[in-house]
Amino acid sequence: MILFMLGWFFFHITWDAIYVYPKLSSKSLIPVVIRTCTFTSTCLSTLILSHRGTLSEFCSKISLVDDILLGRKASSSYIKIRVMIIIQILLVFVYSCIMTLFDTNGLNINLISVVKYCGWAVGRTISMFMIVHFLVFVWILKNRFCKLNAQLSSLVDRRFEEQHLVPLFSTLNSMNKADLAGEFNFISGPEIVGRKGPLLFSLSKVRSHVLQYNSDKIRALRLAHGVLCESVQRINSDYGFQILSEVSYAFISFVMFSYVAVEAKNDPTLGDCGNGSSSCVRVLKDLFISCLCIIKVLTIAASCHAVSSEISATLKIVQKLLSPRHISADSLAELQLFSQQLWNTDPRFTALGFFELNLNLLCSVLGTATTYIVVLLQLK
Repeated sequence: MILFMLGWFFFHITWDAIYVYPKLSSKSLIPVVIRTCTFTSTCLSTLILSHRGTLSEFCSKISLVDDILLGRKASSSYIKIRVMIIIQILLVFVYSCIMTLFDTNGLNINLISVVKYCGWAVGRTISMFMIVHFLVFVWILKNRFCKLNAQLSSLVDRRFEEQHLVPLFSTLNSMNKADLAGEFNFISGPEIVGRKGPLLFSLSKVRSHVLQYNSDKIRALRLAHGVLCESVQRINSDYGFQILSEVSYAFISFVMFSYVAVEAKNDPTLGDCGNGSSSCVRVLKDLFISCLCIIKVLTIAASCHAVSSEISATLKIVQKLLSPRHISADSLAELQLFSQQLWNTDPRFTALGFFELNLNLLCSVLGTATTYIVVLLQLK
């Protein structure tokens, strides 16, 4: 497959350089060449860098985390993952069928066009399955971080506060009404301060009960969080270059097809491009492909942003658990280790370190693409 994509790339570039590129204007030539290069880079990097070692290591780590977070409910979670993968494969199939209909519309059937089309179809399938693998990993990590945060939040027994603190204070309130003068003396009189009243005893008893966190559970959740962060870093390192190439390809495609759709009437070299489709159908096709490129970037950015949000929520929950003054020594030590672990790790998804994958990426892509399109339209 690697040799096929390499051969197709050199054949495609050579053929277009001889017969297609001379017909294009200088301002439309550069996006076409860059798009072909980024497309080939995505396919080749997927074939070379993606391997089964990442999948097996990820599955072993997730199974370890599931033993801590899910226990016996892990099998039901695996069923949901299988359903999610099947749905994604169906979406890839639908996407491939739509792109096939667009690509074959007005296509002149000959040997050269069939070879060029087969290369684009195979490469598009490879890149889409790479995105499916990446998104499955990201969504599984998001689900596990969400369950970890839910178990951290449940460490504080709020039902105890609602069921015991309210009746306690109502009892103390009735006691205050019965002996109001004595309670004022208890607050202000120096001779009675040393007496242990029922108020002081009950509050200390409630405080010790509420703030007794389960240190063993905190330790298990801390270890699970460390394993999840290692998985994020491993996925980030294994798929960083592919995602960078895919986002670059989507950006260039969005700029090129949007520009072609807008400028098709004014530049006759853009309206033909080797097939006999009408200008109206060609404009609709270009706009549809531009929308698909933005949807692809949005899906990647939103999925990675969801994981980053769950990781940020973990830090807030741990800081909230550390906020009370009176915590048992074991729980305090585990929470401090957990907090230090959160500050020392930086499990963010990036495109090979060039930019972070979050919702801000979509705004940057749209803003930069709009600027490029306006500049291209101004160049006459």
